[in-house]
Amino acid sequence: MSALGALALVVSMVLGAGARFSGASAVPAGPYRADGPLAPTADASGDTVVQAGGPFSGPRAHLQGRGPVAPGGDPATGPQHSAPSQAPRGPAERLAAVSLEVIRLGEVSRRASRSYTEGHRAAREQLAERDRLRTALLREQRLVAALRRSAGAIAGEQYRTGNMIGYTVRQAAAEGRKSLASVLAEAEKREGTLAARLRGAGRESREMASDSATATSRIATLTARSARLQEERTYADRGLSTARVELQQLAQEASLDGSCGRLPRAVSNAARAVAPAAAPRGRWTRPVESYELSAPFGGEGTRWADGHTGQDFAVPVGTSVRAVGGGRVASVTCGDGFGISLVLRHRNGLYSQYAHLSAAMVRPGQRVRPGERIGLSGNTGNSTGPHLHFEVRRTPGLGSSVDPVSWLRRHGVRL
Repeated sequence: MSALGALALVVSMVLGAGARFSGASAVPAGPYRADGPLAPTADASGDTVVQAGGPFSGPRAHLQGRGPVAPGGDPATGPQHSAPSQAPRGPAERLAAVSLEVIRLGEVSRRASRSYTEGHRAAREQLAERDRLRTALLREQRLVAALRRSAGAIAGEQYRTGNMIGYTVRQAAAEGRKSLASVLAEAEKREGTLAARLRGAGRESREMASDSATATSRIATLTARSARLQEERTYADRGLSTARVELQQLAQEASLDGSCGRLPRAVSNAARAVAPAAAPRGRWTRPVESYELSAPFGGEGTRWADGHTGQDFAVPVGTSVRAVGGGRVASVTCGDGFGISLVLRHRNGLYSQYAHLSAAMVRPGQRVRPGERIGLSGNTGNSTGPHLHFEVRRTPGLGSSVDPVSWLRRHGVRL
């Protein structure tokens, strides 16, 4: 099978597998529900390739604008009834399918979270704009009322005298020695100015009222969109939690049976399609994007005979692990205290290690770019909780590690 054909089949499987994990609250029993039977084949390089075929078994999860739909099917069409599907035949195929589902649901959750945050910020800005418009409208309405009172006073004088003469005579008397003609001209000018201001104030009031109504409508739209995004994120996170549990179980088995969680190349291609990795700004980058620093380099404890040899990053199972710099894969190993682990040799002669993984997405000898997704974090080996153990060494073996935080800082990367 060609690489392009394998990529198309794996992407098809990922986009049709949302029904299994979306909205679930525990690891479901029974067969893995993807978009049809999954069967292992081998490509030209000897890799196992996960193939998909047959009808879709559940509602799709959309990455463009929408997230996974609620359990039971599309709200517009009601519950969907799917034909029984066949589970992946072996642990390797199940690991590949679950790894892709973790990556896909993680991307759905990330996009929904980002859109929710942006929409929430836009709603706050619209709310502030509406309040500003309402304050300005109230001020303008008060001005209009004052102008109307002034215009009413002039009109009342004219009505009582029948013309402008009586009003002008009283104004002339009030203003001292001005001539009757000049007072009359000023009165007519004031009356014209007052009428113009009244028209302008009324027009501005109407515009402000319209803008305020538009802002209110936008707030309602943004609020509804935020609620929908929050719901989509909830479903994605619930499915992601379930998929992570299964991924951890499969990773433990792969770490112990010697397969080391190596995923076929087509999985990496499909992962790039559904969740592209962000390109780093420089030659070096962090091994994970979102994290909390936990056990530091040199830390002491019963788990480390000679002190902690790396820096731990607390991250959930299935978090994408990235190459901190360009280089070549030196080894992919498993079965010891590091669990599933891989080592990269960089162009400057140093090595970086990534341990306790749940899956490895590269093979020995493969070249990698800075920031490239090389594996998924996990909890394999001598580990007390999900995290990434990251080391920087002078040699590929133990005993030559340096402080990875300081090393990254010297290369322009701050944690």
